[in-house]
Amino acid sequence: MRAVICLSLLLVLSACSIRAPELDASITETSRAADWPELVPLGPLLAGAEALPPRAADTEGRTLQWRAADLRRRAAILRRLSVN
Repeated sequence: MRAVICLSLLLVLSACSIRAPELDASITETSRAADWPELVPLGPLLAGAEALPPRAADTEGRTLQWRAADLRRRAAILRRLSVN
């Protein structure tokens, strides 16, 4: 049993690679030179999300168009929330 675990671990570690050239090539020089994004506190974002009106639990009988319109409406509310 111990040999199977060691062999499995060895196989998993051998599949790991430190370099991923296809991923490195996909990053532009602008992205490499960019600053880190600003971190914002999560509390105000969560408080704003609680202001969303509750969704109806009963979606049975709703059309796909109605559900899409509802998602667009909720997305518009989220876009209006202040992140900063």
